[in-house]
Amino acid sequence: MKGLKSYLLDSESYDSDEDNNPEDPWAIAQIGLLNNRNVPVTIFDGYGELINAVWNADGQAMLLHDKNLIFRQYYGFVPLMSGLSTTIDITGTITIDLYGSTTISLWNKNAGIKINSTVLMKLDGSISLVSSNNLIGKATTSLHTTGTVNIQFDADFFTVPHLLCTTISHSSFIIKHSYTYSSTKTEKEKHIWNNFTLSGSSLWLNKKISDHCSLLNA
Repeated sequence: MKGLKSYLLDSESYDSDEDNNPEDPWAIAQIGLLNNRNVPVTIFDGYGELINAVWNADGQAMLLHDKNLIFRQYYGFVPLMSGLSTTIDITGTITIDLYGSTTISLWNKNAGIKINSTVLMKLDGSISLVSSNNLIGKATTSLHTTGTVNIQFDADFFTVPHLLCTTISHSSFIIKHSYTYSSTKTEKEKHIWNNFTLSGSSLWLNKKISDHCSLLNA
């Protein structure tokens, strides 16, 4: 590891006293979303697994996270003074597919990480008007959106000072909304559909990162 450290780091930032620390390197990752946390995953534990992870970082995409979550759920019953009653049912779900890839070149002293996340969010709701055990009318609404968020990190350890670039962008998000009302009295249904598109864009983080990205892409 002494040779690897001195190769990747410049002489000013390299401290040989760190090699006297007998503790083996290790790294774990844990993904949390909406107060839901996955079981921690060990990336590497020890020098051997660290070197193996570095040499096998060839840029091949792999599935990092795939999960469905219910982030909002509500069911209520409200009696009315007229003798009628209403029931309210709301359910919100989110689906995330997270793919990532890593490239590391010891010869060129650079590294890159790409993370692509496909997000699908859906919110369904319904309100029913009931008399005794008979359904008078029901209104349902559905709102869902889908899109991709891309995160890319590039590092150049050959240049001093080192160049670190992070870019965050997202594709166009398609938002779809539908509304349906049905009445048992008229036996008719009314449907309304609306589609919206949020154009894709790249996020500007700060001037320092922007300058580093310009130098890396020059």
